[in-house]
Amino acid sequence: MKEEELPHEVSDSIQKQETIQEAVINTVPSEESVEVEVEQAENFNALSKKELLDVIENFLTEPDYSIVKSKITPLKDAFNNQVALDKQHQLEKFNEGGGEKDDFKYQPDELEIKFNSALRKINKRRIEFHESQEKLREENLAAKQAILVQLKDIIQNEENMSKAFNTFHDLQAKWRAIGPVPSQNMNDLWMTYKLYIEKFYDLIKINRELQDLDQKKNLEMKIHYCEKLEELILEPSLNKALSKLQSLQNNWRVIGPIPRDKRTEIGERFKAAHDKIIERKKEYVEKLKIKQEENLKIKTELCEQVEGIVIDENIRHHELQEKFKQIQELQLKWRHTGPAEKTADEQLWTRFKNSCDNFYKLKTEFYNRRKKEFQSNLQAKTELCIQAEALMNSTEWKKTADELKRLNEAWKKTGPVNIKVSDKIWNRFRSACDVFFNNRKSHFSDIDKEYEENYTKKIQLLERIENFQSGESREDNLNQIKNFQREWTEIGLVPIGKKDETFFKYKKLIDGLFTKLKLSERETREIRYKEKIDHYKQSPHPQEKITDEKRNLMHKISQLKNDVTVWENNLGFFAKSKNADQIKKEFEEKITKAKDEISRLKDQLQVIKTF
Repeated sequence: MKEEELPHEVSDSIQKQETIQEAVINTVPSEESVEVEVEQAENFNALSKKELLDVIENFLTEPDYSIVKSKITPLKDAFNNQVALDKQHQLEKFNEGGGEKDDFKYQPDELEIKFNSALRKINKRRIEFHESQEKLREENLAAKQAILVQLKDIIQNEENMSKAFNTFHDLQAKWRAIGPVPSQNMNDLWMTYKLYIEKFYDLIKINRELQDLDQKKNLEMKIHYCEKLEELILEPSLNKALSKLQSLQNNWRVIGPIPRDKRTEIGERFKAAHDKIIERKKEYVEKLKIKQEENLKIKTELCEQVEGIVIDENIRHHELQEKFKQIQELQLKWRHTGPAEKTADEQLWTRFKNSCDNFYKLKTEFYNRRKKEFQSNLQAKTELCIQAEALMNSTEWKKTADELKRLNEAWKKTGPVNIKVSDKIWNRFRSACDVFFNNRKSHFSDIDKEYEENYTKKIQLLERIENFQSGESREDNLNQIKNFQREWTEIGLVPIGKKDETFFKYKKLIDGLFTKLKLSERETREIRYKEKIDHYKQSPHPQEKITDEKRNLMHKISQLKNDVTVWENNLGFFAKSKNADQIKKEFEEKITKAKDEISRLKDQLQVIKTF
């Protein structure tokens, strides 16, 4: 088709079409001018594992994967944070229960298994989605390239203007209906399409009626897109609104020219709706920035707080548990705090996590040390149990009671053991002690009964002593008094509270009898000493007192013998000294007195031996 063969009015139409086409190309925003993913990722950190599982299972029911794809990563991160805490808690519980860290094996729960299964399905859908999108873009590229071939054929070969016009608009409709192509081909493809459009209007001369009809159809299409864009102003999801805005812009830019008198009105209407959505995006970004700054401040404070929680060497179990609760509360606040600016948020999370990890490391070391202390203390307590069990059937009441008291004091000084065995080991020790003390109580219960009977007998004996009438024979009277003394001793002990009273009365009566007999000093001394020893026998722990008395006597005898030996050796030195006779006499008196004392002490020692 030759340009000079076309009517003159078609040339005017071509000039108008060129102006319209240029205006459309220059006023419609390019595809790269719209950002799609601007909404802040949802904060899933406040949800439980069950709630996170419900969310991902709901995503599986969403037919359009593009709607949920931006939410998968924050959802997965939130769930992994929960899993990390579960692992930490399982490890702590394992360590506190006596396990070794190297033997620990994490056991995922049913929620984690289901979540990972759903995540694999989501990942499979993602791969399939991207593969299908790539395949679709390749198909769209092939389809558009085929349309370009047809456009080129119309430009070069079509002779029928009306047919060419109709075919041209059919191809335009097909072009608009075809979706996106690979980004690397998009610009070249569009430039070629634009070139063929320009060439079409250069070569195909259309009459005024057909041009008006074409522009009317284009106007209707642009009004339709304006309405669609205005509906997006009320769309709740900003991401969804921006995604559809991009699609509408792509469709708008390929629509042909419209009547000149409507061009400004329609262009401004489209731009006004477009600007409102973009303004909404700007407002959202500003609010997001303010919120991120608030979150930055909160997370910085949380980092400072967790860094301020330290574990010193002397910390106690309940103090460590209190600090652990503080850490958990700070972790909960962190999960409920939204993100800050991405780079700062990642740095803060690393700082916060490292501080928490360091706390848990020190906590684990504390319980490992505590476990070793428990084991050492358990061994010490077990040894005390063995010693107590060896004594529980003993009948050496005083000695064994003192030894068990010593074991009790040692028990108190022994540190704590694991709570799982604390009651068991204590019950073992206490049971051994109880066996002995119950036996002793039973034993002394019988003794108390015997003591009461002895008391009755001694009261009766006191009455007899009090009523005793001495006879003519001094020897018979002395023998009777000795019989009273022997009978008193043979009766045995009385209750401790009545011992002194009865003994003093007994001693007074016996002393009165001895006074009437007018005994020698030695006889009296011997009798007095026998009474003393007899009193020892009726007191608590008689054997110990008598043994001590015997030891003291032997010590005094030995010391006096040594003194006598020294003094006798020294007598040889006094012959040459001044006043020798006087000094010698004094030493001889000391020697005689010491020997008399030795004789007296030996008599007392003999009394003890008779007992």
